Amino acid sequence: MKKLNVSPRQDDINTNQLRKHGYVPAIYYGGDEKPRKLTASKKELNALIARIGGNALYEIAIENDVKWAILKDVQRDPVTKEIIHVDFLDAADNRKISMSVPLKFEGTDELESKGIILQRQIETINVEGCVNTIPSYISVNVGNLKVGESIRIGDLKIGNDIQVLDPLDKLVAVTISAVT
Repeated sequence: MKKLNVSPRQDDINTNQLRKHGYVPAIYYGGDEKPRKLTASKKELNALIARIGGNALYEIAIENDVKWAILKDVQRDPVTKEIIHVDFLDAADNRKISMSVPLKFEGTDELESKGIILQRQIETINVEGCVNTIPSYISVNVGNLKVGESIRIGDLKIGNDIQVLDPLDKLVAVTISAVT
Protein backbone atom coordinates (compact mmCIF):
# COMPACT_ATOMS: atom_id res chain seq x y z
CA MET A 1 0.00 0.00 0.00
CA LYS A 2 1.29 3.45 -0.92
CA LYS A 3 -1.04 5.42 1.35
CA LEU A 4 0.38 7.87 3.86
CA ASN A 5 -1.79 9.52 6.49
CA VAL A 6 -0.80 13.12 7.16
CA SER A 7 -2.23 15.96 9.22
CA PRO A 8 -2.45 19.70 8.54
CA ARG A 9 0.24 21.71 10.34
CA GLN A 10 -0.31 25.15 11.85
CA ASP A 11 2.16 27.98 11.19
CA ASP A 12 2.95 28.45 14.88
CA ILE A 13 4.05 24.82 15.43
CA ASN A 14 7.75 24.39 16.24
CA THR A 15 9.11 21.88 13.70
CA ASN A 16 11.90 20.78 16.05
CA GLN A 17 9.28 19.80 18.64
CA LEU A 18 7.42 17.83 15.96
CA ARG A 19 10.59 15.90 15.16
CA LYS A 20 11.23 15.16 18.86
CA HIS A 21 7.75 13.62 19.08
CA GLY A 22 8.24 11.35 16.05
CA TYR A 23 6.79 13.49 13.27
CA VAL A 24 8.25 14.93 10.07
CA PRO A 25 7.23 18.36 8.74
CA ALA A 26 6.06 18.22 5.14
CA ILE A 27 4.55 20.37 2.43
CA TYR A 28 2.15 19.49 -0.38
CA TYR A 29 2.12 21.77 -3.42
CA GLY A 30 1.21 21.93 -7.09
CA GLY A 31 -2.05 21.92 -8.95
CA ASP A 32 -4.49 24.79 -8.50
CA GLU A 33 -4.47 25.03 -4.73
CA LYS A 34 -2.03 26.84 -2.47
CA PRO A 35 0.73 24.87 -0.69
CA ARG A 36 -0.40 22.97 2.41
CA LYS A 37 1.83 22.49 5.47
CA LEU A 38 1.59 18.95 6.85
CA THR A 39 3.02 16.54 9.39
CA ALA A 40 3.64 12.83 8.84
CA SER A 41 4.58 10.04 11.21
CA LYS A 42 8.34 9.50 10.92
CA LYS A 43 7.90 5.75 11.43
CA GLU A 44 5.17 5.45 8.77
CA LEU A 45 7.07 7.64 6.29
CA ASN A 46 10.36 5.74 6.72
CA ALA A 47 8.58 2.40 6.27
CA LEU A 48 6.81 3.59 3.12
CA ILE A 49 9.98 5.02 1.54
CA ALA A 50 11.90 1.83 2.36
CA ARG A 51 9.16 -0.31 0.82
CA ILE A 52 8.30 1.56 -2.39
CA GLY A 53 11.11 4.05 -2.89
CA GLY A 54 11.24 7.78 -3.25
CA ASN A 55 10.03 8.21 -6.83
CA ALA A 56 6.80 6.27 -6.53
CA LEU A 57 3.30 7.66 -6.69
CA TYR A 58 1.97 8.15 -3.14
CA GLU A 59 -1.59 8.41 -1.93
CA ILE A 60 -1.64 11.22 0.65
CA ALA A 61 -4.61 11.24 3.03
CA ILE A 62 -5.01 14.74 4.48
CA GLU A 63 -7.86 14.23 6.95
CA ASN A 64 -10.75 13.23 4.61
CA ASP A 65 -9.08 14.56 1.45
CA VAL A 66 -7.07 12.04 -0.61
CA LYS A 67 -4.42 13.35 -3.02
CA TRP A 68 -1.92 11.66 -5.34
CA ALA A 69 1.62 12.98 -5.05
CA ILE A 70 5.26 12.30 -5.84
CA LEU A 71 7.88 12.62 -3.13
CA LYS A 72 9.75 15.50 -4.77
CA ASP A 73 12.35 16.21 -2.08
CA VAL A 74 13.58 14.51 1.08
CA GLN A 75 15.79 16.54 3.42
CA ARG A 76 17.95 14.55 5.82
CA ASP A 77 20.00 15.50 8.84
CA PRO A 78 23.64 15.55 7.67
CA VAL A 79 24.86 13.64 10.74
CA THR A 80 22.07 11.20 11.66
CA LYS A 81 20.63 10.85 8.12
CA GLU A 82 17.12 10.98 9.62
CA ILE A 83 14.41 12.57 7.50
CA ILE A 84 13.79 16.14 8.70
CA HIS A 85 11.43 17.44 5.96
CA VAL A 86 9.67 16.18 2.82
CA ASP A 87 8.04 17.88 -0.16
CA PHE A 88 5.11 16.25 -1.94
CA LEU A 89 4.29 17.39 -5.49
CA ASP A 90 0.69 17.05 -6.67
CA ALA A 91 0.41 14.27 -9.26
CA ALA A 92 -3.26 14.53 -10.15
CA ASP A 93 -2.74 15.98 -13.60
CA ASN A 94 -0.44 15.24 -16.53
CA ARG A 95 1.91 18.21 -16.28
CA LYS A 96 5.59 17.64 -17.03
CA ILE A 97 8.13 17.57 -14.26
CA SER A 98 11.84 16.86 -14.10
CA MET A 99 13.31 14.61 -11.46
CA SER A 100 16.15 12.27 -10.66
CA VAL A 101 15.31 8.57 -11.11
CA PRO A 102 17.45 5.90 -9.40
CA LEU A 103 19.10 3.12 -11.40
CA LYS A 104 18.50 -0.50 -10.39
CA PHE A 105 21.41 -2.70 -11.46
CA GLU A 106 20.24 -6.23 -12.30
CA GLY A 107 22.47 -9.22 -12.97
CA THR A 108 25.30 -8.30 -10.63
CA ASP A 109 25.32 -11.84 -9.18
CA GLU A 110 26.07 -13.23 -12.65
CA LEU A 111 29.03 -10.86 -12.99
CA GLU A 112 30.43 -11.80 -9.59
CA SER A 113 30.19 -15.52 -10.42
CA LYS A 114 32.35 -14.82 -13.51
CA GLY A 115 34.94 -12.88 -11.49
CA ILE A 116 33.86 -9.52 -12.92
CA ILE A 117 33.52 -6.34 -10.87
CA LEU A 118 30.95 -3.69 -11.81
CA GLN A 119 32.11 -0.12 -11.26
CA ARG A 120 29.06 2.12 -11.04
CA GLN A 121 29.68 5.63 -12.28
CA ILE A 122 26.23 7.07 -11.53
CA GLU A 123 23.27 6.00 -9.40
CA THR A 124 20.54 8.23 -10.88
CA ILE A 125 19.44 9.74 -14.20
CA ASN A 126 17.72 13.11 -14.62
CA VAL A 127 14.55 12.82 -16.69
CA GLU A 128 11.52 14.86 -17.68
CA GLY A 129 8.03 13.57 -18.33
CA CYS A 130 4.44 13.56 -17.19
CA VAL A 131 4.04 12.86 -13.50
CA ASN A 132 2.31 9.53 -14.02
CA THR A 133 4.82 8.19 -16.59
CA ILE A 134 8.08 8.65 -14.69
CA PRO A 135 9.15 5.26 -13.28
CA SER A 136 10.23 4.73 -9.68
CA TYR A 137 13.52 3.31 -11.05
CA ILE A 138 15.25 2.45 -14.34
CA SER A 139 16.56 -1.10 -14.79
CA VAL A 140 20.15 -1.58 -15.92
CA ASN A 141 20.78 -5.19 -16.99
CA VAL A 142 24.48 -5.92 -16.51
CA GLY A 143 24.41 -9.73 -16.34
CA ASN A 144 25.68 -10.27 -19.91
CA LEU A 145 28.59 -7.81 -19.79
CA LYS A 146 32.15 -8.99 -20.33
CA VAL A 147 35.35 -7.55 -18.85
CA GLY A 148 36.06 -4.07 -20.21
CA GLU A 149 32.53 -3.43 -21.48
CA SER A 150 30.55 -0.40 -20.42
CA ILE A 151 27.01 0.93 -20.45
CA ARG A 152 26.10 4.51 -21.28
CA ILE A 153 22.81 6.30 -20.71
CA GLY A 154 22.00 5.96 -24.43
CA ASP A 155 22.20 2.16 -24.08
CA LEU A 156 19.39 2.02 -21.51
CA LYS A 157 15.82 1.12 -22.40
CA ILE A 158 13.81 4.15 -21.38
CA GLY A 159 10.23 4.74 -22.50
CA ASN A 160 9.43 7.11 -25.37
CA ASP A 161 7.26 9.22 -23.09
CA ILE A 162 10.27 10.19 -20.95
CA GLN A 163 13.01 12.59 -22.02
CA VAL A 164 16.50 12.04 -20.61
CA LEU A 165 18.09 15.32 -19.51
CA ASP A 166 21.61 13.92 -19.00
CA PRO A 167 24.02 13.45 -21.96
CA LEU A 168 23.33 10.11 -23.69
CA ASP A 169 27.07 9.35 -23.85
CA LYS A 170 27.44 9.66 -20.06
CA LEU A 171 28.96 6.51 -18.54
CA VAL A 172 26.65 4.49 -16.29
CA ALA A 173 28.91 1.54 -15.42
CA VAL A 174 32.03 -0.30 -16.56
CA THR A 175 33.27 -3.82 -15.84
CA ILE A 176 36.75 -4.85 -14.75
CA SER A 177 38.37 -8.16 -13.88
CA ALA A 178 38.42 -9.13 -10.21
CA VAL A 179 41.82 -10.77 -10.76
CA THR A 180 44.74 -8.36 -10.48
